[in-house]
Amino acid sequence: MGLIKFFTNRELAQKLGINLAKWKRWSREFLPPDPLGGMQSGYARHYSLDEAFRVFLGGYLVATLKYTIPEAKKILQDMQKWMGTVGLYRNSGSDVKMRPAPEIKIKNYVVFIRQQSLDAGQSIGFLYAIRGLISTSPIAPKDLNIRQERYIERFLPPRQNYWAVSEVAGVKMLNISQVLGQFVEALGLPKALYAAMNDFQSRKDPSEKI
Repeated sequence: MGLIKFFTNRELAQKLGINLAKWKRWSREFLPPDPLGGMQSGYARHYSLDEAFRVFLGGYLVATLKYTIPEAKKILQDMQKWMGTVGLYRNSGSDVKMRPAPEIKIKNYVVFIRQQSLDAGQSIGFLYAIRGLISTSPIAPKDLNIRQERYIERFLPPRQNYWAVSEVAGVKMLNISQVLGQFVEALGLPKALYAAMNDFQSRKDPSEKI
């Protein structure tokens, strides 16, 4: 497989269907300053795939799930290590405890995000329930539309008390596998680049646009 190119602001905005000024604004918010930017006059930033996806995901959190910029930054920070470990970023992490067992094939990751109650003066906080879909199958006649799902579930932070997603008001659902699928499809990338895409098919939902 050949080397993966780096992308410019204009290329990414055009391919992802995002206004160029908006993309640049999100880039400034969700990435650290480019160390080469202040060293060369007229330098145009070039993005690695992980940097581009971080900006795209941050923008999705703001535009689609309606988080504020500070909230989206916090969510990206909290999920960074887990995303790398399970193959949602190309540069994987090293924490084997966060990986599913080798024999378990995850088809789709969905993250349920709950804002954490904090004392006055504390910064933004979130709790995360992550479901990795293993299989889904019908268990009744088709006209009843009943399906059975098997999934693994983990929480961030890992030692928090269990909370039932369906019983908590204000929880937002992030289908992070689908967001990655949209990103990969828009840029024309091979799915083989991402470990997390080996077992699920991306499906672009036209109702969820940035």
